[in-house]
Amino acid sequence: MKQFTILLVLVGMTIPVFGQKFLVLEKMGTKKRYEYHINDKIELMFGKDDYFTRITILDLTDSAIVTENLKIDLSSINAVKLEKGGSFLRYSGPILMVAGATLLAIDVINQTAVQGGDYQSSTGVYVASASLAGIGAIFTFAGRNKVKIKKWWRLRTVQI
Repeated sequence: MKQFTILLVLVGMTIPVFGQKFLVLEKMGTKKRYEYHINDKIELMFGKDDYFTRITILDLTDSAIVTENLKIDLSSINAVKLEKGGSFLRYSGPILMVAGATLLAIDVINQTAVQGGDYQSSTGVYVASASLAGIGAIFTFAGRNKVKIKKWWRLRTVQI
């Protein structure tokens, strides 16, 4: 009787589970892929436009994205704007640039105001400050920010 009850509970728990639809941007022949789920915001470029349109995915069909006002056919999308890296790269770039400038400012304040003398340049501080700012700039501005839907990239819906 216990086994039958456990079986009944397990079957009852699986009934409300429905399939999940999401949009996949993938590079064929590689493992590169980006997933967009319902209620995600995505920036798309259509036709011969030279600007991106930000939409919210409300629903997905086999060949279209449903938004607030329209149904967008996947074949009409020319490019997708990507989020730059993970949250670490997105936020650490500006922080590192500010840290480089702050290091130099602290050195100037320390030598002039705290120690009461003239500022004398220090190569080590310049190198460290420039390195922090340079790495921050690389994190901020490097990386692909859009993918054109052409030969190797495809956009499709997946239902699990």
